[in-house]
Amino acid sequence: MKWFWKKMLLFAGCFVLFIMTAVTVFTILSKIEDAASNPKPPSVISPAAPASITFDDKPASRINILLLGIDDGDPDIANGAKRSDTMIVASVDPGEDTVNLLSIPRDTKVSIPGRSGNDKITHAFFYGGPKLSVRAVEANFHIPIDYYAVIDWKAFINVVDILGGVDMTVERDMDYEDPYENLSIHLSQGYQHLDGEKAGEYVRFRHDELGDIGRVERQQRFLTALTGQMLRAGTILKLPALVTTVSQYVQTDMSTFTLIRVANALKGIKSDSLHAEMLPGDFATVNESSYWVPDKAKAAQLVAELFGARAERSN
Repeated sequence: MKWFWKKMLLFAGCFVLFIMTAVTVFTILSKIEDAASNPKPPSVISPAAPASITFDDKPASRINILLLGIDDGDPDIANGAKRSDTMIVASVDPGEDTVNLLSIPRDTKVSIPGRSGNDKITHAFFYGGPKLSVRAVEANFHIPIDYYAVIDWKAFINVVDILGGVDMTVERDMDYEDPYENLSIHLSQGYQHLDGEKAGEYVRFRHDELGDIGRVERQQRFLTALTGQMLRAGTILKLPALVTTVSQYVQTDMSTFTLIRVANALKGIKSDSLHAEMLPGDFATVNESSYWVPDKAKAAQLVAELFGARAERSN
């Protein structure tokens, strides 16, 4: 029995690492923003009473976790006061040993519960922390969220270095400098070994014709490579250092029991069990501000495929 619990705790640690890894790969989003595309959020107003949302068709075994990346540490993240750089819904299906990931671009045009008009979904975290971000995802995309996890992007470099780096192909030369943001990206095209610093450059680069969308695609490719590295046998010896990093940079409302339960269910996961998608949509400029406007029909179809869920709203 003692070994059983030690085994469960080990799986719990691995699961936290898995979630943290998924987040950090997508967390390194650009802090280089156009004033036009990312205007300063307007002053906070008192939220109105939200509409009630009733979900159906959600598989009983499925667990949906909203993963939020922030650009630096904050002891009071529950109250927001900053924007989330990254938003991903991770859907864990214990019965199938699979994890589906839906990346929601930070500039996605949505209605934020309790606020008038439309806004960028990244501002939900600014107005009300992870709880309002959860409500925004549920209200706009009809995905029932069970838990959230918030991570500081600084964990990314630590995790990659602890795992020994990643070997992968950089698909193009990448060069970009911004002293104001302390951002220096210099990568050459070709197959190479990326340590934490270089991996950070790779997943942050967005200065090509595809912008943020190209960056999301690169992040997903890197996630696949890093997951394969994480699942190697030797990773178990690095678990203490990885868990230490997690404890420093991750905050979640998941209980230890929940982590153990889900981690146990995922003990058989393989790198090809990870399915990552991005919210369908297109760019649009509204009042001189750039948005990612969701394709509602395609988004609804993708949500049904990834999460097996739909929602009915009632006022």
